[in-house]
This record gives sequence, structure tokens and C-alpha cells, in this order.
Amino acid sequence: MQLTDINVIIKAEQWLSAGKPIWLCTILKTYGSAPRPIGSIFLTDGNERVGSISGGCLEDAFVNMIKQGRFLKTAQVFTYGDHAVEQDIARELPCGGTIRLLVEHFIPTVINQQIIVNWLELAQTQQAFLREVFFNDDISNTSPRLDDTFPQVVEDNLSVQLAYAQVYSLLLIGIGQVTEHIAQLGLQAGFDVKVCDMRKELSSSWHFTKANGGVDIHWQSPDEFIEQYANKRSAVLALAHDPRVDDVAMMTVFDTPAFYIGAMGSMRTTANRRDRLKRICALSDEQLSRLTAPIGLNIGSKTPFEIAISTMADIIRVRHSISKELL
Repeated sequence: MQLTDINVIIKAEQWLSAGKPIWLCTILKTYGSAPRPIGSIFLTDGNERVGSISGGCLEDAFVNMIKQGRFLKTAQVFTYGDHAVEQDIARELPCGGTIRLLVEHFIPTVINQQIIVNWLELAQTQQAFLREVFFNDDISNTSPRLDDTFPQVVEDNLSVQLAYAQVYSLLLIGIGQVTEHIAQLGLQAGFDVKVCDMRKELSSSWHFTKANGGVDIHWQSPDEFIEQYANKRSAVLALAHDPRVDDVAMMTVFDTPAFYIGAMGSMRTTANRRDRLKRICALSDEQLSRLTAPIGLNIGSKTPFEIAISTMADIIRVRHSISKELL
């Protein structure tokens, strides 16, 4: 699973530093229909709240249970729904599902602050890591891991182990309105977003900078950019609408394991691009079958924002291995 709620951990560190006790919930398992995936986290100090474990239908009930004194242990597992008869809470979510949660109670101590800081530091590297929470001790361990083969959740009588995968990335080639909208949506969806262009004369047109909550431009050749950052969890999008930029990226990307390759342009532009790549790079039809162009799902999008929505929807579809025929 991925950790996309880093803002929740940041808030946890801030509240602990301010002397507030906090409760942190992590989804371990869902039964039936449930609105949030395994690994989603929710944080509250008993009043304020950040994140979500149910899209809003469980959080109020959970805060009420805190006020009733239900969750005072350092760590415990709690199932909300019809699997929770042992807690005398025979309820289910409005959508019909139930959720199994890891509930951690942190009081403001130096040790607890360090636990959260260690977690945050590893999460911000965006690489794979493992977190183990012990039920009978006031400790938890967080450590890097080198592979993606570990199960998402391993639970026994002593602890819960949570395996977080490397974060998915969006590698965007070319500055433009569509690029800016995709970057915004990608960050909101939990992707690591990087943007590349080599046309420095366009630098004044990029306003979604890191200082403004966005990303700064990598001013380098697109082929070097892709070689540096593309991996099996990358979606690479050619968005410059300029063959001098897009083609440089396309000439390199098919040698990478990127899970999604897309290029913006009309049917005519796409046909011309395919011809160039066949002629110049000797790419086969099989290799070019990895290219999604025109980019995104066909929802009749015309405006830059609509194109961005259709593109992000298609990337998420592919990431979750959903066939277009099922849409």
C-alpha cells in the first residue's frame, strides 16, 4: 500500500509538540463496500480531525467513542461494523461495509514525538518502508525496506506490521496549462510530481512553483530526466505539444519500465508521432502499443482542465489494473 496522507503525520507531530494527546487510526482491512483503501489514516485530538478512514461516515462515531474513554491503550485493533460484536458495536457503514482499524493513542512525550518524526522522515523519502506497532509496549519501529513483496498488513497477537510501497510518480514533459492542472491533481492524488522542460524562455509562464504549493521545473533534456527518474511506478506524459521536446522524451521512455506512457495531441499528431518513432528509433508496433495517445479517457474533454481530469482518471485506472471495457 501507499502512504498518501503525509499531511496527517505532519499534523500529528505538530499536535504532539504542542502538548496535545492524539489518536491515530489506520485501516488494516475492509469487508464489503468501503470508501477508503487499506493504509488510509485519520487523526484526531478528540475535537479537531485530519484525514479520513470512511469518507466521513465513521469519524463522528469514532470521536464520540474517544470521549467515552474507549481508546486509552497505546495500541489496539478495533473493527467497526458487523464483525465487531466483541466490542458490542453491532453496526456497519452506510455503504454496507465494515472496517478493521489499528488505533494508536499517543500522549505528548519525547519518545512519542520521536516515533512520529521517524515515521515522517521515512515517509518523505517516498521509498518503501515498514512500520511495526507493538500492542504491549509503548514503542513502534519504522525501517526502510528494499522490495515490494512484503504483505500490506501482517497482524498477530503481539504487533501489526504495515508495509508501505514506493510512491507512484508523474513525470511531466513540457510546461503548459494542461501540465499545471495535471500536476495539481497528481499531488492531490498522492503522486510524486516532477516536471521537465528545456525551454527556459518559458520559465515565467510556470506559476505552480514549490513556493506556491506546487513543483519547480527540472531544466534539462527530457531524455536525461526520464533516465534519471522513470521506474515501474512512473507515469510519463509528453505534454509540450512540441515535437522538439516531446519526441526527445518518447525516444527514451520505451526503454524504461514505466507503467503508463502518454502523449497529448490529436489523432493526426499521434499518427505522425508514431511514424517518426518507427522511422527514427526503429520502435516496433509492440513497443508503441504501450503509448496512450491521444492521452486520457475519451470523455469529450476540450479544455485544459477537462484534459487533465481525463488523463489522471486513465492513469489511476491503469494503476489499479481496471480494463476500459469495465468502465
